[in-house]
Amino acid sequence: MKSAFLAHIALPILALASAAGAAAEAPAPEAPMSYADARARFHAASDQFRADDAAVARDEARAESARSLSGPKVSFSAMRLEGSKSLDLNLSVPNPIAGVPGLPSSIRLGYDDKIDLSGYRTILSFVWPIYTGGAISAEQEALSHHAAQTRWERDARRDAEDGDLALRYWGVQLARSVEAMRAQAALDEEAELRRAQAMEQKGVISRMERLSVEVSRDRAKREALRAQTDRRVAETEFLRRLRMTALPALMNPLFIVRGDLGSLASWQAKAEADSPALKRLESLELEARAGVKAAQSAYAPQVFAFGMKNLTKHDLTLPEPDWLAGVGVEITLWSNRDRASSVAAARSLETQAGASRAEARTTLRRAVEVAWLRAHEARERYDEIRSSVTLAEENLKMRELAFGRGLSKALDVSHARTELVGAQVALQGAAYEFVAAWATLHAAANAMPEFESSIGRAERAPAAEAASALPQLQKVKTP
Repeated sequence: MKSAFLAHIALPILALASAAGAAAEAPAPEAPMSYADARARFHAASDQFRADDAAVARDEARAESARSLSGPKVSFSAMRLEGSKSLDLNLSVPNPIAGVPGLPSSIRLGYDDKIDLSGYRTILSFVWPIYTGGAISAEQEALSHHAAQTRWERDARRDAEDGDLALRYWGVQLARSVEAMRAQAALDEEAELRRAQAMEQKGVISRMERLSVEVSRDRAKREALRAQTDRRVAETEFLRRLRMTALPALMNPLFIVRGDLGSLASWQAKAEADSPALKRLESLELEARAGVKAAQSAYAPQVFAFGMKNLTKHDLTLPEPDWLAGVGVEITLWSNRDRASSVAAARSLETQAGASRAEARTTLRRAVEVAWLRAHEARERYDEIRSSVTLAEENLKMRELAFGRGLSKALDVSHARTELVGAQVALQGAAYEFVAAWATLHAAANAMPEFESSIGRAERAPAAEAASALPQLQKVKTP
């Protein structure tokens, strides 16, 4: 029994000494990281965001390249020709002196020659579309709406990722708070066991009661170990998002926003007006509408102006012009592509895009409503749990005082402590659920900057100070 008692004392001392040595060798901790700092670092380090920016730049460049489609296309060509043309002319013309006796009434003339076509040709030509039935404007509109669609898709992904980053940021804070409380509870149970062992030796309590306290101590140690693992997992996932290898202290603790959170109708209206996800689908619908216009243009005639000028004249043959210009019309009488089916397919795509947009609007309104309700419910539950924490604290004090006077069992003290830690963990959990719902609500409404500004006017959750001090002992590094 004495060796076990010494082991229980020696293990915490060795652990503290090891932690102190590691802290002495570790470099000075970095400045605490705010959520705004984490968000800026995440945006700078994200490969997905760089890929999204490149996709936006590509589609914007494609839309810009189509702006001059309605203008002329001027070409320069240079050629070296080898060839010839044979001429064989047999003409019969009236004889002007046919009245003279003995002369024929007509004269036959013959010309036989070979024209050399060899030489150089340099030609400047242009084609200018005048009327295309809307094909050019449809292509321009489609490319413009596609570029807008890519931009809104990028913004929607950023809002979603920012919301997820908020969950991971305050998930680390929650895990650190829970670990700090579980670790303190384990230390208190350890002290309680030492006191129970001393009282057992004096015959004040039975061996069964001391064993009950030891079981409670072991359970507290398991809970502390599980909380430590949860904290390391949360930090590792957060580090991966930031592309970091060591995580400093986090500046913004868990919080609750007091006052008016805004009405559900106002949040839904804001989400519908500003949501990049809805705007992306709106751009998709407009792009599909331009596709219908392009498909219908296949029925229209094509009117164009054209011209050409030969720049190298010394090699030109007699029939080759120095220049020419004109206006042309092209009408497709029969196409190898079913134009009616192309129009029907384009209309179906437009219908699909409109239906997807309506469904997304319904989904968005539902998501906003759920986040809004969860935020209010979490805040109410947070306030209710605070009274439970106060009651649990008073109950633990009373049980400890009664146990010291022999009026209560050691197991009652352990149970009271377990209830207190459970209430404290539940309080932190309610604060985290509020932050998660609050961030989700802002992400759905494209209002993450407003979420950041709300942090400054928020009420800090209790036990945040203990959690923020925890990572300063030793930086967590990714494996």
